[in-house]
Amino acid sequence: MPAPMTSALGALAGVLLAPAAALACGGFFCNATPVDQQAERIIFVQEDADTVTSYVEINYQGDPAAFAWVVPVPAVPELDVWFSGAFNALDLATQPVFNMPWACAFDAAGGAPEAAEDDGDGRVDVLAQERVGPFETATIQSDDPRALVEWLRMNEYRITPAMEPFVEMYTAERMKFLAMKLAPGEDTASIRPIKMTYTAAGPAVPLRLTAVAAQLEMGVKVWILGEGRYGPTNVPDVVIPDADLKFDAQRWQTNYLPLVARKVDDQGGRGFVTELAGASAPLAERVRDSFIPGFAGEDAIEARDALVELLESRPYITRLYTRLSPEEMDIDPMFAPVPGGDVSNVHEVPAPDDADACNWNFEDAGAERCDFVACGAGGVCADVEPGVAPAGAGCACVEGSLARAGFGPDGQLQVACADARLNFTAPELDPGNLAFVDVCEQGDFCGENGECVMHNGFPSCRCSVGFVAVPTLDEMGMPVADCVAPLEPLAADAFALVELAEPNLPYPGRPEPVEAPEQGRGSAAPGQVLGCNTAPGLPGGSAFWLALPLIGLALRRRR
Repeated sequence: MPAPMTSALGALAGVLLAPAAALACGGFFCNATPVDQQAERIIFVQEDADTVTSYVEINYQGDPAAFAWVVPVPAVPELDVWFSGAFNALDLATQPVFNMPWACAFDAAGGAPEAAEDDGDGRVDVLAQERVGPFETATIQSDDPRALVEWLRMNEYRITPAMEPFVEMYTAERMKFLAMKLAPGEDTASIRPIKMTYTAAGPAVPLRLTAVAAQLEMGVKVWILGEGRYGPTNVPDVVIPDADLKFDAQRWQTNYLPLVARKVDDQGGRGFVTELAGASAPLAERVRDSFIPGFAGEDAIEARDALVELLESRPYITRLYTRLSPEEMDIDPMFAPVPGGDVSNVHEVPAPDDADACNWNFEDAGAERCDFVACGAGGVCADVEPGVAPAGAGCACVEGSLARAGFGPDGQLQVACADARLNFTAPELDPGNLAFVDVCEQGDFCGENGECVMHNGFPSCRCSVGFVAVPTLDEMGMPVADCVAPLEPLAADAFALVELAEPNLPYPGRPEPVEAPEQGRGSAAPGQVLGCNTAPGLPGGSAFWLALPLIGLALRRRR
């Protein structure tokens, strides 16, 4: 039986807020809750040995008629909608907490039946159609990826030739596809998370599809409720020792997020950090007792009660997190019960030995600017002149990669290096895409030391040799990269340890076929949003939401 997969991926995950700050607006369910809402967030519940329920958050802004969402599923799912506020509440209640052990620091508070098999004649079978909340849904299946692509195109899902191999990967694994659109008369304010219950052996995330549209150093948060602790089975379980944590008192940030990204890069772009593992009852009690201010409304109360019910449904909860770039998304991570005991989400940040407790900076702690930057597997970090970049450092990209800027999970500007081969939105790949805008022709990007190149709908920079990319904002407030001189010249062997590996993905112009990865317990399952295209005129802030832009007609931006 294929393992279930889900994902709603796009920007970076993991917020470094202590509960004292998180509760500033009154509780877990405030509308102004300071949590990373760009993160891709999925909740799994292992109902029994053969049944999984997944809750997938959907974020969308744009024309309601343009909304579309496509998910690979192993069986015809039982569908329902859920509560958006519950994701923020669960995120806040389980996120990493960092204690600063010096005097002036803040107190860090601390299933539907399986349908008959296709008869192999290349047709597309519509296995189920129903109205679910604000959505019109259809579950389809075909043994012929060409027929399935044609069905989606006839139903106004734009699929370019570059995307077709990603459909083929999952049709070859006998996956079905759930397609959703907003029903007539519904607007984007009515969009809610989707709940799917299906027959499957365990949770998994279809990252191979995500590579088509992912942000750089994109974060994924997964919660799994079951009888005990869960962990990844076909990718490493990455550990972040507290001794590796650094703290920048001037910006009041730890290096946790870039540290996760670099640790995963060290594992070949594969791995998840177990951020929390423990009994769910105390968590349910905290949520039940949380204060909901009057302005939050009845929806917040319903979300709280739904989350309490969910947490009480299973005795144990595991929270897992990773950060990946598209070229690293060549295997679908799967999860299963693992030994190992509880994992606390509370971390002790080491204090400097000989520094003024209230005025020290990261240099006093033996840290470097590059401790707070993640350039991706195709880049190296280098210091720049003070004030040029938020973290005081930029990224030099190895030949064959491009620098792209964006916002990190902490809301700060960041830049990373993208593999130039994974470009699925070049005009020559989709001549009929009238929404494509060459933003590089509309502004002065990259500076005099770089060349602007459109890459997956984003203006990206190919910096001249010896220069590094730093993030900045253009005149419209969109993040863009700029090529500047490093504080010290790059060493001759700066890229000696950097290798731009061949992505095991069917990117445009790939010279040889893709080899199927060893998936361990099977490969497919539900919950993945299969992409969207950028909004014209909004390249810097647009979000190729998750994987396969089958939803080519959807013009999405993150909230």
